[in-house]
Amino acid sequence: MIGGVAEETLYTRIGGEAGLSRLVKWFYAKVRYEPEVAGIFKAHVHNWPDHIRLIVDFWSLMTGGASTYGGGMGKHIFLHLKPEHYAVWLAVWDRNCLDLLPYQEAMEMIQLAHNIGDDLRRMGNRATAAER
Repeated sequence: MIGGVAEETLYTRIGGEAGLSRLVKWFYAKVRYEPEVAGIFKAHVHNWPDHIRLIVDFWSLMTGGASTYGGGMGKHIFLHLKPEHYAVWLAVWDRNCLDLLPYQEAMEMIQLAHNIGDDLRRMGNRATAAER
């Protein structure tokens, strides 16, 4: 709250579910064809509508919206993602946010994604170290 007035959530400021759906659909329309990550998506995502719904629900949770997302991020550990995979994912996400959102909201979504990427890299590094 600021001065007794509730602050709008990022979820609301980016257009709620409709805004997130647009953002996520455009992101996957682009990133899944990037040569560095296309094979990962082809091997692991077999139902795109379900995957997109899941990711919209995840981003709803991350941005302060209603969500039933109960999954974790652990599935990504088994993909053995490398720095170049994260770099492509984040570059496409960044561009997509800047193309589709007002600047302030784009920067907030970009920061969230980079924080998530950092968390995933740390989880992957711990898993790799445990395998040795």
